Parts: sequence; structure tokens; C-alpha cells
Amino acid sequence: MTSATTSTATQLSQMLNNAFTKFDRDGDDKLNSGEFANFNEVLKPGLKLDDKGNPTVDMNAKMDHDSDGFVDRDEMGSTGVLMSANLTDSTLKSMLDYLHLQVDPAALQAAGILEDASEKDT
Repeated sequence: MTSATTSTATQLSQMLNNAFTKFDRDGDDKLNSGEFANFNEVLKPGLKLDDKGNPTVDMNAKMDHDSDGFVDRDEMGSTGVLMSANLTDSTLKSMLDYLHLQVDPAALQAAGILEDASEKDT
């Protein structure tokens, strides 16, 4: 792995961990199905989409390794996720900008959750 690849992987990991924390609304360090539905909007840019714009991979099933209905931070971290480098800043600004450009209400809802959580952090 080159240092540029390592740097991008680290940025992606930081971005996903920051997003995970914000979507984990009940603070139990697991994403339930509702929380994961919102988190999935962050994953969509890295997924192949069908003609209707839906992911061709069920990331909830792919990440929920123990099939308990929740995705915990370790499961998320051990599942390979690809993402465009320009969306991986740890501040989530690039991801927020991306989500706001989508016409999908689910993407806008995800952006709202990230923004609400960010406001509470300050």
C-alpha cells in the first residue's frame, strides 16, 4: 500500500467513524435499522447503483457480520468500503455538500442528522 493509499484509507476511516458517531443517535455504539438507513446515504457514493439509483449491494447485510440486526463500529470498520477521495474529509463537509446536492429526500434527511449532531458538538 502506498502512502497516498494509506492516507486516503485513514481519511475514509476517520470520515466513516465521525459519521457513525453522528448517526448513532441513541449512543449505544451500534446502528439500528433506522440509524443505518440514514448512515447508508453516506455509503452510497461508493456503491454501484442500479437504473433507479438504488445500491446493488445491501450494505446493512454486508456489514452486519453477526446478523444481530445492528451494525457496530467494529463491523463497519472491518467491511471494505470504497469512497471517492474527495468525500473522505473527517470534518464531513464534503459529504454534507454531496448530500445537499442530491434530490433524494433520504440524502437530505441524512445531511440534516449530520448537521444537527454537529451543532450539538459545538
